[in-house]
Amino acid sequence: MKKLARQLAGQSRKLFKLLNKRIPKTDTDDEAERYTAVMDDRTAHRLRAIHNIADELIAALSGLALLVRYESRRAQILRELESIKGLAAAFQKHDDLICWLEKPGETLLRAIPKNLNDMLYRDLWANGLPIVLTSGTLSAAGDFTRIKKSMGLDRLPDYRLVETSKPSPFDFRKNKLLFISENVPFPDQRNRDYILAVATEVEELVIASHGHAAVLFTSYKAMDMVWELLEQRGLPFPLFRLGKGGVREIEHFKQSGNGILFASGAMWEGIDIPGDALSMLIIVKLPFAVPGDPISEYERTKYKDMDEYKNCVIVPECMIKTKQGDGRVIRTEKDTGVVAFLDYRVREDGPFRGRLLHALPVCRVTDNIEDVRNFILITKGPDYFM
Repeated sequence: MKKLARQLAGQSRKLFKLLNKRIPKTDTDDEAERYTAVMDDRTAHRLRAIHNIADELIAALSGLALLVRYESRRAQILRELESIKGLAAAFQKHDDLICWLEKPGETLLRAIPKNLNDMLYRDLWANGLPIVLTSGTLSAAGDFTRIKKSMGLDRLPDYRLVETSKPSPFDFRKNKLLFISENVPFPDQRNRDYILAVATEVEELVIASHGHAAVLFTSYKAMDMVWELLEQRGLPFPLFRLGKGGVREIEHFKQSGNGILFASGAMWEGIDIPGDALSMLIIVKLPFAVPGDPISEYERTKYKDMDEYKNCVIVPECMIKTKQGDGRVIRTEKDTGVVAFLDYRVREDGPFRGRLLHALPVCRVTDNIEDVRNFILITKGPDYFM
């Protein structure tokens, strides 16, 4: 059994070594969350070996005579081996799957069925059961077209599907200010002038907010370059950098009181920092899908041309993720804060300004740093500035 266990681990290492070696190299690697997993006969060979060794281990372990006190441990290991065996069998049918690798930390092999929308329609929506789907970010500016198509809901007759979009109960007109920069050039992290402009704008904004800020990036490389510039400038606030897979920096940021958190990845959604700790959120760049993302690349094949794909998938998903990022600031009825966008494409004459304003809650909009200072002075109590 020990020999079989070593063989199982060895085949797993060989499989992931092969998959990692085949990750396509792109200019946007540092932005990627998913990497294409190239599946073929060689990976299928490794997967068959993993499946067969797991099967042998199951047989060997099942046939052992054990003392009663070891039975629960045996059952647990058998469940794990059955899971490994089942996954290895499923991944061998890779023609029906979109497969990818996830990092950081240990590399994970993941997949979803290419016909997931068909499966959802067949197994859930077509059965006539009453189902409620609810989330703060199901729609793009009140439009559910994207989510309906991706989940197979677009196949239901009109009388079976009722949709509604409700505004937030928070008083955004009073408690939130939207700042859109007119000073930062078109986003290009290979352009030194762009990085300098971002760093300068971030510096002015966090000084205006007296810290209590998070700077949200779509690229770890751009984040590191801006971080280095601002660290050299000696800002009077503690700086924290949330790397891939990091979580402790968020707690340190909360405890600091007036820190500045540089973040990407997970910070776009699911992070809850109520109160004054986060009162300034700076979104450096709109979160468009990273070129080469395996799920996006497959979806693109289902549209007749790139323009249709952009309008139906890329832009709606970007606006939904932007809503998620924007929602990090106002978490309770009493929260007040500023959300700042530094993306050239949403400035006054930018092509995505209208879409952005339509997607976000209605509030006051400015491009004047003095308005930011005044908003913070008016809405925050004396303790905030200490």
